[in-house]
Parts: sequence; C-alpha cells; structure tokens
Amino acid sequence: MKFILTIFFIITSAWATEVRRWEGNNEVLQKDLSLIEAKANWNQGSLSFNFNRGDDNTVTVRCVEDRFIFEVSAVPEEKMATLYHGLFKLGFLFPHPRWQISPTLDQARAACGQTFAWRPAFPHRGFHLHTLHSNEWVKGFLGGDNAIAFDYIRWLARNRQNVLDLSLLRPKWKESVRSLKAPMDLAKSFGITRGVSLGLTFQQQNSFRLIPIIQAVTGIGDLNQLNRNIQKLNSDIDYDFMTLEIGTSEFTSTNYEKTLSWINTTAEKISAEGKKLFTKIHVSTNQVSPKWGNFNFLPRFASKDVGLLPHTVMFYGLYDESAPMYGNKNFSHMLKFIQEENPEREIWYYPETSYWIFMDQDAPLLLTDYLTTRSTDMKGLFGEKIEGHFNFSSGQELGYWLMDWTVALNADLDQNFDPKSALSLLGEDLNLWQRIIDFQKEYFKDKQLISIINFPNLQDELSKHRILERNILKEVYRSDLVREDEIQRLQTAIDHLPDVSGVRNEELRLLLEITALRLHHAISVRTSLRHYKKSTERYQALQDAKGFRLEAQERINILMKKYNRYPSAQLFDWHKNITSYNYGSLWTAATLFHWKREENKIIRNNFNPFFENIVNPFDIIF
Repeated sequence: MKFILTIFFIITSAWATEVRRWEGNNEVLQKDLSLIEAKANWNQGSLSFNFNRGDDNTVTVRCVEDRFIFEVSAVPEEKMATLYHGLFKLGFLFPHPRWQISPTLDQARAACGQTFAWRPAFPHRGFHLHTLHSNEWVKGFLGGDNAIAFDYIRWLARNRQNVLDLSLLRPKWKESVRSLKAPMDLAKSFGITRGVSLGLTFQQQNSFRLIPIIQAVTGIGDLNQLNRNIQKLNSDIDYDFMTLEIGTSEFTSTNYEKTLSWINTTAEKISAEGKKLFTKIHVSTNQVSPKWGNFNFLPRFASKDVGLLPHTVMFYGLYDESAPMYGNKNFSHMLKFIQEENPEREIWYYPETSYWIFMDQDAPLLLTDYLTTRSTDMKGLFGEKIEGHFNFSSGQELGYWLMDWTVALNADLDQNFDPKSALSLLGEDLNLWQRIIDFQKEYFKDKQLISIINFPNLQDELSKHRILERNILKEVYRSDLVREDEIQRLQTAIDHLPDVSGVRNEELRLLLEITALRLHHAISVRTSLRHYKKSTERYQALQDAKGFRLEAQERINILMKKYNRYPSAQLFDWHKNITSYNYGSLWTAATLFHWKREENKIIRNNFNPFFENIVNPFDIIF
C-alpha cells in the first residue's frame, strides 16, 4: 500500500507537459564555426566537429596541424552547448553579439588533446528580451532587421544558452509575425527553445493579449476570444512555450476564479499542440484575496502543466535583506514560494539585469550589484535544484552586455558563480573591480543612494505606491530634514569614490565615470535648494550641476560615437516605433534628459509630475 501511494504521489505531483528541446542542426553549427574562424582571421576549415550521442556531455579537442576538430559526445539537447564549451576552452569569447575575442593559434593549441566536460547549472538557461521597451531587439525580431536578431541568437548559442523568448506587441501584427519567422527558425536550428511573452488580459505597453479588457471585466465572450487568440498565435508563430502576464497590469488583478479558469484553459489548449505554458509571478503588492491570497501567486492553484517564472526586479535578489521595490520589504516571500512550489511544478527563476524605466540604462548608470546579486541567486537556486534560469533583459547597450554575459557565463558550473567571471576573462584588474563593487554595494544598495541618483518615473511622482521607495524632488524641496540627510549621504559616498582610471575597457570606464558624476550632480541639485529662488548661491549650485552634466555629456558623446553597435535600431534617437514609447531606449541617456529635467524643475520652480514629462500614460495604459 505504501508503495502504491508513493507511485501515485510521484505521478500526480510531476508536471505532464515538458518544454520542448531541440537538437542543434549540424550544418548550421558548422556554418557558425566558419563565421567564427573568419572573424578570427583563421584559415577556412580550421574549426570543425563530429558528434556522437553519449551521456557524458564532453568535448575532446583533436588537433591536426592548424585544424581543431571537436569530438562531441553528448545528449542531443546539449550537443550545441557542449560544442561551444570546447570553443570557449580554446579561448573564444563573445561578450556582446557584435564583439568576438579570438585566441591566437598558439593560445588555442594549449587545449589540444584535452577533454572538457560541460556541466550546466540549469537544464534551461536563457534570456527574455523585453520588447515592450524600445530596445535593439524590437528592430531585430519584430521590425525586420534580421542581422540584429541573428547576431543575438548566435550570441546565445556561443554562450551555451538554450532558451529565448520576447514580448509580442499588438501594433503591426502581420509585419511582426513575418519578421519573427526567420529568427525563430534559426533559433530552433541552433537547439534553442523558443518562447513568446504576452498578456492574459494585460493592458499596458501595447502588449499582445489573449483577452481584451472589456471581455475580461464583463466575462462576455471571454472564452471565445481566448480560444480565437490562442488559435491565431499557434497558426502565426512557431513557438515552444508561452509566458503569460496574468493581471490587467502589474498592479491590477482580474477575478481570481476566472483568471484561474483562463490559465487552465490556455494550458490545455497549447499543451495539445506540444507547447508549455508558464506564468510570470510578479512582486507587486496590494492584490490580496481572503480566499486565494496574493493574486500573483494564484497560478500555484493551476494545473501542474503550468510552469512558474518567479520574478524579482532591478538589482535586488532573493537573498537581500532589503529590497524596497513595489511596496516590499524584501523578496524572501518569493524565495519561500519557489521552495514550496519547486517539488510541485516546473520553475525557472526570472530576475532582471537591467531596469530600463528611469532606473539604470536610460539614466545612465552602470550598476555592479547586478553582477553580485545574480551570481548569489544563481548559486542559491542551483542548490534548490530548480529547472531553469531565465534572465529578463531590457537591452545590452551602454555596458549592460557585461551583466548579461556574466549571467550566461555563470550557467557554467566551472565558473563557480563568480560575479567577476566576465571581468576576469576580459583581463581587468579584479582588485580594482572589487573595490568598485564593494563601494556600490555599501552606498548604492545598503545605504539606498540608488533612490537618489536614479529618477522617479511618473507613477512614483503621482502616487505614494512607488516602484522604488524614495523621496521625490518635491519632497526634498519641502523638507529641510530630508534635503540635508540626502546631501550628507551623497557627500559621504563622494568622499569614498574609488578611482576608476585603471579600468581597462573604455566603455565600462566611461560609464563608471558618468555614474560618479551623477553623484556630484545630485548633490549640487540638492545644495541649490538650501538657498532662495533668485539667490546667487542657488544659481551657482545649479551651474555646478550643469557643469557635471556637461562633463557626463562629453563621455556619452564618445560612447555614442564609438559604441553605437546598432545604428539601424535608432536607440539614441527620438523616433516612432511599435512600442508605447516615442523614443529609442537610450534617447534619455544620449541627452541626459533626466539630469536636465531635475535642474529645470528647480529653475522653473515647477515640481508638477507632468512638467517635461515624456511618458504618455494613455499610450502606456491603452
């Protein structure tokens, strides 16, 4: 009887629908090796491979004169990653989709005759491309610029990643679907599992959704619309899994029972097509039912077929004592949720390495806590034996390739979840970087200067329910106590700023200098508020702020000239696109818009949330 009950428990607790995994196509992989050797200026035919099925996931480097032949023994689903593990051991590095670091032949020969084991930390490892934001991937995957999309897919494979998804948008649906076909086909041929991210009833940011808001609220025709849109997706796009946002926004829920029914119906419909459903588990607060509890955790009551993507935001992680985001004290409740649900259903952790909206990339700030937090979380969740690590990224430009590349590298157990793994491979001074990391951890995160040096978005300015716990500038203006506290904290940090002149990578060094200049700019802005509106002292403090901004602008101009890797995507330009934003994702960084707006608020004595506001809330919501 005990044996029968044990078997019953195993059967009923295991998820029935697993994510499809693909075996990389030999011709596509060999063609990519040819592209790599050509970029390295090696002779044609220098890199090749043979594949034999095996359970060991090993690659042996056989050398014949100046030819390197990879003998790959692996399960089919890990053939691609095992092959590229051999390339990594030869010394090939791919920090960015358009940047290859190649070894010399003599350096590569050090691997001759050796056998290397590929040991992934997670069976499923990859990236969500947040194309609700106007980044390079909107143009590449949804806007017809296949070169951008293909380069990114190769970057994933070359860094041994095997999962990809992106957000689908409502505008220009037919054009987006046509654009998406070739990248999806290429990803499959590399052995990459492909997903689409959309809303169940999600209203905001032009997201594609299964049920429009009227049907979601009234319940009239909701199931017909759900079935129709699932059929539309399945006929228009070749995908392997679907990621659902389950509320009408990040902060607003739908009827709990109906939502659960919609989730289960979606899972049943797409499972019949061999596709897996995941739901995003957000960290927003104030959505609680006496019966069901936290709305974000509702999918725990859904069919076991439904996988979960527990999400954390910005550079805060599961193990941080403080994470004052979206009304939370920290994310320990999300860790507990993962631990409780992991035995019951498939879980991929879903953190961020960039928080685009006014927080880091478009500020711009280079935040090293992304490196340490992601590494800590990956190590902890490897110990929890979760199935996947699925990183949310808003874009890789202005240095954020470092964050994504580090996450990709640390899916390799040989890296020991080292937050400086990428920096080490780049030949950086690790002692210097440790000082930079320690400084940012102490002042930006632990002492919460991040809430001062980045900028409030429109919600933060309009509401007390803020994305990040902070004082907005109007509150700093009105309170001497708040102002002086912020000035004192900024000054202490400035007094301890590490010297970054020894950073070898120019792009990263310039961004760290801009980050330091923002500290000086923020203190000058606040110092101006000590003085009367038309006083010489206020004018001088604002001139100091302008001077720091212009110093930062000089560095931004260098970055745009030398490191604009996607000119066709117009990341630094104001332009219409299919997202709900009327500008490229880095336009605010290019112009230091938020810095200047902060100065102008004081010059004009105007602290209205809509003063020089560039976000149209109707576009975002509707």
